[in-house]
Amino acid sequence: MVNRPANQPPSARRPAPQERHRRRNAGKGGNSGRARSPEALVAEGLLQVVEQGRSLDQVLPELTARAQIAHRSVIQAMSYEVLRHYEQLVWWRDQLLDRPLNPRAAEVGMLLLVGLERLTGSKREPSRVVNAAVHAARELNHSWATGLVNAVLRRAARQIAAGETPLTDAPPAIRARLPKWLFDMLAADWGEERAVEIGEQLATHPPMTLRVSAVEGGVSAYRERLAEQSVDVVPTPYAPHGLTLTVPLDVERLPGFHQGVASVQDEAAQLVVELMDLAPGQRVLDACSAPGGKTLAMLDSQPTVSMTAVDIDVARLARVQDNLERTGHFAELVCADLTKPSTEPPGSFDRILADVPCSSTGAIRRHPDIKRLRRPADIDALAERQRAILERLWALLRPGGRLVYATCSILKRENVAQVEAFLQTHPDAVALPMEVDWGEPQSVGRQLFPQAGGHDGFYYAVLEKRAENG
Repeated sequence: MVNRPANQPPSARRPAPQERHRRRNAGKGGNSGRARSPEALVAEGLLQVVEQGRSLDQVLPELTARAQIAHRSVIQAMSYEVLRHYEQLVWWRDQLLDRPLNPRAAEVGMLLLVGLERLTGSKREPSRVVNAAVHAARELNHSWATGLVNAVLRRAARQIAAGETPLTDAPPAIRARLPKWLFDMLAADWGEERAVEIGEQLATHPPMTLRVSAVEGGVSAYRERLAEQSVDVVPTPYAPHGLTLTVPLDVERLPGFHQGVASVQDEAAQLVVELMDLAPGQRVLDACSAPGGKTLAMLDSQPTVSMTAVDIDVARLARVQDNLERTGHFAELVCADLTKPSTEPPGSFDRILADVPCSSTGAIRRHPDIKRLRRPADIDALAERQRAILERLWALLRPGGRLVYATCSILKRENVAQVEAFLQTHPDAVALPMEVDWGEPQSVGRQLFPQAGGHDGFYYAVLEKRAENG
């Protein structure tokens, strides 16, 4: 096992906190000072996510602003990959250490995770990975830890070369790369073996999937346009207007993107259109609509519906407006809290999409920081909010109308259990059969699980409101 020398505790060679702060911030402004290495910046950012509860969306712009331009995409990729495999990396790191790191050495602990991820997830020579991590330790003012970093990562490299990494003997939650509380919830819902499989899928890199507008020749014509630019795609197996890129690329390179010909949208999210059963002239409510992908998909399918898009966040609602302008569609935008009484009269809408706030556990591979930011109590709070929104929306649905309940969760409490409970207390609600070839049927609705190279995890249920004389 690897030991930190007993005569070199973290506090022995580290400057006082005020001095560390001064040194770390020296040269960060403008173009002065030397940009830090990707490894050092990623370790800093990970510490903010794990210990301060900041999201990657908050942290990454700050990190990349301090990096060389050539390193920005690397920093983003490394941050995502470490968080996707976080539980395994932490377990492996701790197996390589003789004793836990001093809490004051948390940044060094994160740097070791970065090094382990690079040893397994990059094509760099192991010696270069180790040397980069050692250099990053010095950049972060942890010179005392250079020997420790060197020894731990070299031992890991030898394990990899010999095919003797300890991960195959790890507990199920570690093999699933999930926090224990989340693994236990999934195991209770789907069984332990299935929970491990789900976790493994959630640790894969998500594909970039497009939804192509039905205008201008549709999917086949757009596929030809992409082929002219040597962009390889494959049709999505279930969504008729979906194409998955073999290699992701910047949206600026997508032909017709700014004219609304194509939008980036996961295949599972595209499936909502068929379930809504839209017809000309209907009043449609897209609840919790931001950033507007499903709003656009419905309007592409049936441009003559009267669409109202609601979201609680005015900044997120602005993104809906941007997407509407890009695609040339129109919708009434309303900023409102859907748990509160509505100013709309009862029975105002023919169709309602209840895309309710959820744990986003089905999309962890796109937002791996969810595993560090969510807590078990959050699921309770979300379930309560979902119930409140469903109650308010049901009152807005006209008799004979249809409500589609949707989440990007894979937890039964937010999905089938939520809808079952609603049906028990609402005799005017009927669950409609879903005659589709995707997802796994539940007692109510269908559950999609994340698929490597395919769609995210998602849940749908379709409810109809009985007519007054029904």
